[in-house]
Amino acid sequence: MAASCSTRMFAAAILALGAGLAAAADGPPARPPPVVVKHGPGPSPARLPNGKPNWTGFWVPLGGLLEAYRGPSGVEGVPGGIAVNIPHVDPTAPEMKSPYKEQSASMMQASARGEELSSKEALCFPPGMPKMMVMVYGMEVLQTPNIIALSSEWQSATRRIWMDVKAHPPEDELEDTYAGHSIGHWEGDTLVVDTVGVRPDVSYFYGLSLGHGKTHVIERFRQTAADILVDEVTLIDDDVFVKPWVKTYTYHYRPDLHIQEYVCLDNNRNVDEQGKSKF
Repeated sequence: MAASCSTRMFAAAILALGAGLAAAADGPPARPPPVVVKHGPGPSPARLPNGKPNWTGFWVPLGGLLEAYRGPSGVEGVPGGIAVNIPHVDPTAPEMKSPYKEQSASMMQASARGEELSSKEALCFPPGMPKMMVMVYGMEVLQTPNIIALSSEWQSATRRIWMDVKAHPPEDELEDTYAGHSIGHWEGDTLVVDTVGVRPDVSYFYGLSLGHGKTHVIERFRQTAADILVDEVTLIDDDVFVKPWVKTYTYHYRPDLHIQEYVCLDNNRNVDEQGKSKF
């Protein structure tokens, strides 16, 4: 799914999916209409030979770009009228501590003045965890008893969840990566994933990196219907957040779709060397 990887495209994708109920920087929130789910079958078979749920297949954000938004990247508005090219404050974000609180406020103020915000993703860097779980253009799940692989079409980001590993490497041996080091285990039919070792330059907001690589991410994946997968993401970082940050992403199983090649550099026309759009 080729598209310009400019900051505006990135903003359109993230804001449409990650902050759909958020307030625009220059006005009151515009709430999209409720998503009408056309339920269908889930992955087949429903369970693996070990008895655990089978989630292998292609999943898209519920009511997201592949299900609701039809039009070129950068067009103002998605169903419900929310502006997509203006950074929004994520309503799920807890209060931040200094200096991150002041840095975040400064960036939102700059955006409100019409200034472009830089983005590493606009320069084709991977989004990293947990931002990659927005899964703008969908997510391919490949599942085995020992490894679960999640691949995002957006930025061709990938991660591995190690099911046969019981502990993370020692801190002095852990290599920080964009996706971090993830280990998982089952609690009944809920997949619990523990992730550490995310690179300190991975941004959680527009260009705002936490800068220390100590964020601990805990996810709980579960099916709420045969074709619905929910990922509850908890970010724990006592240096940054006043309390843990809990976000929920919901995905819809789409057996009629398949992951496509996404090469950001092939069509990255509208950004400068700082990741700011040149529209």
